[in-house]
Amino acid sequence: MYEFTFLTPDRGAGFVKRLEAEGLSVRMARDPMAEEATTISIPDDISDELVDRIEGWYEEETQAAEAELFRDGRAEAAISAGVWVTLADGRSSFAPIEPSIMSRMLSVLSPDEVGEFVDRVAKAVEHPDDTPACARRED
Repeated sequence: MYEFTFLTPDRGAGFVKRLEAEGLSVRMARDPMAEEATTISIPDDISDELVDRIEGWYEEETQAAEAELFRDGRAEAAISAGVWVTLADGRSSFAPIEPSIMSRMLSVLSPDEVGEFVDRVAKAVEHPDDTPACARRED
């Protein structure tokens, strides 16, 4: 599944309309830990070309929401950043990160690389391994 997070009052309504217009099955869920966050999930068995278009739409939606917050003078209170951590049991949790730190991370790492890093940390926390680093084998 591909997942997209919205922290806007409309909960990504325009984005959902675009996805549904493509005939995609869309699932929306509010995060139980951060009620202002809505996760929109779609199947991952779609073409790379459609994934690229969808990522473009997501970027447009989030930039438009950010611009509106700045226009209304609500940006400082409303803009947040973070990563979704997927746990072994399938649950997800939003880990808030200071926007300036997230910006610095994304200036050197791709979103996929940040996601891989977070996944490895989550696995290490859920499945501790005290094997010395010099004796470990890569997965």
